[in-house]
Amino acid sequence: MVRYIPLLLLGVLCSWPASTVASDQPSRIVCYFSNWAVYRPGIGRYGLEDVPADLCTHIIYSFIGVNDKGWDVLVIDPELDVDQGGFSKFAQLKKSNPNVKLEIAVGGWAEGGSKYSQMVAVRDRRQSFIRSVVRFMKQYNFDGFDLDWEYPGATDRGGNYGDKDKFLYFVQELRRAFDREGRGWEITMAVPVAKFRLNEGYHVPELCESLDAIHAMTYDLRGNWAGFADVHSPLYKRKHDQYAYEKLNVNDGLALWEEMGCPANKLVVGVPFYGRTFTLSNSNKNYNMGTYINKEAGGGAPGPYTNASGFLAYYEICTEVMDKSKGWTVEWDDAGMVPYTYKDTQWVGYENEASIQIKMDFIKQKGYAGAMTWAIDMDDFHGMCGKKNGLTQILYDNMRNYRVPEPTRETTPRPEWAKPPATPPNPDEGAVVAPTMSTTKRPKPKPKPTSSPVKPTSAPVPVPTAGSSTQKPTTKKPKKPKKTTTTTTTTSAPEKNTEEPEEVVHPVDPVEPVDPEQPMWPQFDPNEIDCTNRDFVPHPNCRKYFRCVHGKPVEFECKEGTAFHTVLNVCDWIENSDRYYCSRMKKKEKANKAL
Repeated sequence: MVRYIPLLLLGVLCSWPASTVASDQPSRIVCYFSNWAVYRPGIGRYGLEDVPADLCTHIIYSFIGVNDKGWDVLVIDPELDVDQGGFSKFAQLKKSNPNVKLEIAVGGWAEGGSKYSQMVAVRDRRQSFIRSVVRFMKQYNFDGFDLDWEYPGATDRGGNYGDKDKFLYFVQELRRAFDREGRGWEITMAVPVAKFRLNEGYHVPELCESLDAIHAMTYDLRGNWAGFADVHSPLYKRKHDQYAYEKLNVNDGLALWEEMGCPANKLVVGVPFYGRTFTLSNSNKNYNMGTYINKEAGGGAPGPYTNASGFLAYYEICTEVMDKSKGWTVEWDDAGMVPYTYKDTQWVGYENEASIQIKMDFIKQKGYAGAMTWAIDMDDFHGMCGKKNGLTQILYDNMRNYRVPEPTRETTPRPEWAKPPATPPNPDEGAVVAPTMSTTKRPKPKPKPTSSPVKPTSAPVPVPTAGSSTQKPTTKKPKKPKKTTTTTTTTSAPEKNTEEPEEVVHPVDPVEPVDPEQPMWPQFDPNEIDCTNRDFVPHPNCRKYFRCVHGKPVEFECKEGTAFHTVLNVCDWIENSDRYYCSRMKKKEKANKAL
């Protein structure tokens, strides 16, 4: 039963006046395409022939990666992308719409952050990768390059403290290399909207100056990892939003980017074409937002086509809720301005035509650069619930004649002393050398995928520790056998690593075997942590620490072999720890294994 559809509210919001400031900047309609959608079964299969090129200004093919052996482009699915001509067929979309820009995205959640952190850390590696990108762009006739490293500076994702500066260097060097080519190539970037992520890894004003557009991942702001059911792309703050979630919404996330120095006319607002799903306990009959869930379930039941716990494609949702015989109840979040639906133990927060129309009016009212979606392959591309590609059509209808105004928010320029150090231009930057493109060879995939990805985009807060049963948003492609080979056409010369610190060797002394998990200082209650004037708080376990996020302590865990450094506030090698018992922990673990 549909209890409430906000048609009156929608009509009011549709009357919002767009800014009248004159501008010649056309808006953007950015459509991400996930290449693995071709592996979905039955009517869920989505190929390049299904892409509505006439409804998008930019289409982004996702993803390629980074090869950490030769520091060049890694083709993640060479059979699909190269052998079967995925890249070449993608370029043919221009035949039906010559004005559309075709981009390639590097990264994604499944790629992690470790390789990217290592690549940007050393100039020779950055230059090697940039040269590979330039050749790749020419070979497959791409118009732009989308950066989707999730996320620079994120120690919980394989990054480190130095990423913030080094990532900026990489972007500036890539910009100069592209400009030298003179082909009008664009550089765009998918970004989170959580403040702690921006503080960790993004020099906002300088990045926005070098990039053509910023794709704000204003979705996945809630999920199973939070421990309660909620919509994942609320437009505004709601009464029940507290602590880390208080400003984790579309409006505040975009305002944060503006406050940190990015002009509104470079910010593209993300809209999800999928829902986040939850499983409630059998005894829980409270279906309100914020209700407790069975976190151990890992999300709601998998859909018949995306086949993964925790999310459903829009077409999997709309076909259920439109069939009244199936018993779904649809509700509306009055403050967040998005729908949710539930049945028995299943709870789904998603977007529909009404909520997306509201977001389009919001974009025009705020003067943002356009709309972006992850992903077009999860729209109702068969027209089972109405018009074919109905959600994408709403983006097109609203953005096609919208002209982006000049920014009205004034930002105070950074003083020179506050600006990040610059990387000086090098005449050899971006010079194209012999082909360097790696491919990960895999056997042919099975027709039926074991999982289907959703791009996360902004960091779920809080981040669960490795020992938790909670799973992060899934972006893994359908699993294939792990046996891989990597091929390159050139052999790289030994690189000069002048930017990485030398290993510090500490004297070794015999120790007694102990349990490395045993606290070695007084335990404390995390609820008693005062985050008023603190960003980081050490944990009794050497590998763990707390990060104060919006005044609330959130637990993180360093990678195996590292420990939290309480002076530098980073995850460093155990032997470099400033806490004596932590620096000895590696030896203690070895002693335990020898028993």
